[in-house]
Amino acid sequence: MAALHPTRLVAACLSLGDSPDPILDATITSTDCDWPRIFWSAGNHLVTPSLAGALTRKGLFDRLPTEVQDYLVGLQALNRERNQALYQALSAVVARLNDADIEPLLLKGAIALLTGQYPGASDRVLGDLDLLVPGDRLDEASALAQTIGYRKAELPMVFPGDQDRMQHAVPLLHPTLPVTLEIHRRMLNNPEDNSRLESGLKARRLMLEGVGRVQVPDTGTRILHNFLHAQIQDQQRRRRVLNLRQLYEFAALAKQHADTLDWPSIMNRLRGGHRQAFAEYLGQAESWLGLPYPRTAMRAPSTPRELWLIEQVERHDVLRRAFAVYSEALRMPRRLARLPLRLVHTPGWFPAKFRALRQTRS
Repeated sequence: MAALHPTRLVAACLSLGDSPDPILDATITSTDCDWPRIFWSAGNHLVTPSLAGALTRKGLFDRLPTEVQDYLVGLQALNRERNQALYQALSAVVARLNDADIEPLLLKGAIALLTGQYPGASDRVLGDLDLLVPGDRLDEASALAQTIGYRKAELPMVFPGDQDRMQHAVPLLHPTLPVTLEIHRRMLNNPEDNSRLESGLKARRLMLEGVGRVQVPDTGTRILHNFLHAQIQDQQRRRRVLNLRQLYEFAALAKQHADTLDWPSIMNRLRGGHRQAFAEYLGQAESWLGLPYPRTAMRAPSTPRELWLIEQVERHDVLRRAFAVYSEALRMPRRLARLPLRLVHTPGWFPAKFRALRQTRS
């Protein structure tokens, strides 16, 4: 364990088993343990606030050096304070939407703010608040949020019709808090993936501590949304990017609900080409976080190769950059085909892009 890459050590700390691991214990309590590199890796994956809780559940936290304990507890407390502010902001938005008889469906990290989630959910780092509303009430919901102080974020110039094709309205910024609100018309950008995902959605209603009414997706839909958003829409599979924050939530949900999840039915909600990628994602959860691979879920022959590639990309920045270029190159033909129309409809787009490029280089 002592020779492991720092990201492997972070993953070992987050692994799903709660019983003490003697090898992990010996490694993280050793005087040779390189905590700055571990913290750097955990920070890159946005999981540092999760380490204190994970190691406490394993019975190892008290074995850490005092300064390491203080650092982890401090970050955990700061993140929980931020999440409390996010919860209060969410409650205010939900109450305003409920006044107009809109009952939003919580998505992604917003669900982690609720009680009774998987172990460690309260320590999840949230980027923004994602809510789904009926498509024909998207503009109304955005306007309602603006009546309580939210304002639209400034976006770069977009091609006519691009905003209508996006899965959410223009992001909204809280007037005083570092909170971004994204109100969605659909769960995913890709229409076919979204149709398959939402067709199997089974939502349940909850109260936000008496403040307002929300809906929450069933676990199978949450697992699929996690995979499709991170691996497919954000192209992390194509770029062979490891994302421990998303993978941990995926694995924790899968383990917590292992007895009730129908894996063949879950995988059948995916397009054929995505089922292999989903099996590879399960393989990531097994390899990095110790998720017992579901007996009824298919395995992909490509998983060992993909796991090796992900490990190499995590270790070598040159490979990370190479796969990022490769991913962008695959998108280039479609972008080039749209350039003439973009020039006609938004002639100021190219000067704006040029100015932005100059600013990034200055």
